Amino acid sequence: MNKNTRIMVSSVAAIFVLACACPATSLPTINTQPTTPPFVVPPTQAIPPTQDGFEVPTLPPLEDTNILMSDDFNEFSSRIETTSDETGSSEIKDGVYILRANGDVWNWGKSNSEFSDTVIEVDASMTVGPANNNAGIGIICRMQTREDTSIDGYLLAISADGYYSIRSILAGSMEPLVDWTYSDTIVQGSGHNIIRATCDGNSLILEVNGEQVATAATISGGPESGPMAFSVVSFESAEPTVEVHFDNLVVTAP
Repeated sequence: MNKNTRIMVSSVAAIFVLACACPATSLPTINTQPTTPPFVVPPTQAIPPTQDGFEVPTLPPLEDTNILMSDDFNEFSSRIETTSDETGSSEIKDGVYILRANGDVWNWGKSNSEFSDTVIEVDASMTVGPANNNAGIGIICRMQTREDTSIDGYLLAISADGYYSIRSILAGSMEPLVDWTYSDTIVQGSGHNIIRATCDGNSLILEVNGEQVATAATISGGPESGPMAFSVVSFESAEPTVEVHFDNLVVTAP
């Protein structure tokens, strides 16, 4: 199990911050508006089936009165950006938000609204990825973009091979608050996971399929508000393409 530990921005448009790529050291320059043709995913090896006999539990419902944003992606939405460039793409299609990364860097798609204290819940399923499932799937909260296009924020993530982590991001550099740790709670491969990320004051909480798996405290000087984002990556350079479908997004106040 070898996971990336850094993050950086890959492209920014004049009005919207678009996709984010996340390697170890250097920061990219700002690119122009990405092209609009659909992203073509190169063929990859088939993903092993979901673990037999595992039933995804139902999390307690979030309070309707606290909802800040929600989307079932059954039709085009301006709530979360869609984009396409050489690092990957994001689009709304067939009732899901599809996020792709094409390289060994984190790629992301962010909301067009900003939040401070939030509980972010979403269904996530990897449909394309490395044969050993070594790919990351995460939620970024309080994402801020600096003038040099590097970002700040907090990443609460799982991997399709059964690990979880909470990481801080400052000026594009990612540091573990909870390093990658294995959990049987996470459905591996192409299975369906319910991810809930809480960013509330100084508290960060990651829940997967109804079970709390990790907690951490925010860092000094970390961001206090910003957009939320979905983020994905393949950790296998020989199989760099990953595609994850997100659905039933609900963002609430704690």
